[in-house]
Amino acid sequence: MDLRARIEARARELGFARVGVARVEPLDREAEALRRWLDDGLHASMGWMEETAEVRLDPGHDGMLPGARSVVALVTPYARPDAETPGPAPGVVARYARGRDYHNVIGKRMRKLARLVSEAGHRVRASVDSVPVLERAWAQRAGLGFIGKNACLIVPGLGSHVLLSTLVTDAALPADAPMAERCGSCRLCLDACPTEAFVGPRALDAGRCISYLTIEHHGPIDPALREGIGDRFFGCDLCQDVCPYNRTAPPAAPGTEPFAADPRLDVPLEDVLRMDEEAHLRWAHGSPLRRPGREGLARNAALVLGNAGTRRHLPVLREAAERDPSDTVREAARWAIGRLAAATPDE
Repeated sequence: MDLRARIEARARELGFARVGVARVEPLDREAEALRRWLDDGLHASMGWMEETAEVRLDPGHDGMLPGARSVVALVTPYARPDAETPGPAPGVVARYARGRDYHNVIGKRMRKLARLVSEAGHRVRASVDSVPVLERAWAQRAGLGFIGKNACLIVPGLGSHVLLSTLVTDAALPADAPMAERCGSCRLCLDACPTEAFVGPRALDAGRCISYLTIEHHGPIDPALREGIGDRFFGCDLCQDVCPYNRTAPPAAPGTEPFAADPRLDVPLEDVLRMDEEAHLRWAHGSPLRRPGREGLARNAALVLGNAGTRRHLPVLREAAERDPSDTVREAARWAIGRLAAATPDE
């Protein structure tokens, strides 16, 4: 078999659902959009996006892989049956984060795939959302899907609940045809966002996005956005849940077992709010939920409990408001107390 066929065969063995190849060439349209997004400050506190912009736009950059000729794009579905535990009640965790950390799961697969390419005599660099590569742009150019108005890659037949990874290599591989956009006049995703994070199709204000706020943002969350967070404890799927391409997505595919909901998540959210650093590290070990740290998750827990509208959460919130070592968590707990204090008793 030629190298491309060998890559595809090995990728299937490793659990990747889709494989495509794009030829390395200038990303002119994407470059214009990225620079406009950065100039408008829509990347919020993610300064690394600006620092690595030029590398992201050129896989052959000295900071990536000089002499790169091809990008192999790969898709891994993660969606599991809706009946699975959504998160610490009454909070909801985004689907991709309910099981094992995808960086670890897919990273192991990618290292094996990269070894095949390097053993064939080519330089290669693998990425699982860990180096500056515009994964969605290359996946679209590799014919795997198209970028929807919610800025997610939509893979026909799988939907958008997929994880992307890439191999950048100096091997000249046969390329696929790019996939055209297919959203048409639909704007369900844009209208579904409770914090109005979309400034337009495929243009997301990260500073208003629930995923960013509950995962990447440090410190207090803007009070004007807290009610919109609702029950989203970690991440958000709302703009994907309403997408017609996800309504017709197939059942959980083989290879998604590592992303099945971890039973550890099935705990009361009050317990998360009470966790200290050591308990948090044990609870979130091997999970994407380690990303915000104890302070971030405790802050999120307080806000979700405040939004839950039930006064039975007042004791744990008062405890956090008085004793939590973090100013951010204490302030979030006070906000939640104020929100619940005015609620009608329900029990």
